[in-house]
Amino acid sequence: MLRAKSMRKVAVGGTFDTLHTGHTALLFTALNYGRKVLVGVTSDEFAQAYKAYKVKPLKIRLLNLRSLIKELGGNDRDVIIDVINDPYGPTIVDPTIDAIVVSLETLPRAIEINNLRRERGLRPLYIIAVPIIKDGFGNKISSTLIRDRTGTRELNG
Repeated sequence: MLRAKSMRKVAVGGTFDTLHTGHTALLFTALNYGRKVLVGVTSDEFAQAYKAYKVKPLKIRLLNLRSLIKELGGNDRDVIIDVINDPYGPTIVDPTIDAIVVSLETLPRAIEINNLRRERGLRPLYIIAVPIIKDGFGNKISSTLIRDRTGTRELNG
């Protein structure tokens, strides 16, 4: 069993568009286990390339993300936010990262990251998988669900 702050550096990543309890769980877990936390946030260009809807501008997403991290007890000294332009960010090249926090839905990506790290001669990351959080109707909480329910869905393109 992992102990609090037992990892030197923990990575977590995403688009962080419309923040919700799933994001909170991922970030809380990363902050709990890592002495340092690296948060990869998709660039506007990368997000728009794979999302079917219009993502909030990076500037807004970063502002909201920093606010949530602060609410969860994170600070600028221990949390590094890195804008990423691919699915991996620094996780496949940074030897100082010890662990990665993912949802069960994104667990395959963490396995892929570990395979790429091995190919590069880096040790694999300890994978911390956070359960998917559901609403009272059994639907997975997601930015898409929130947009659909609030009528704020704007298609990309």
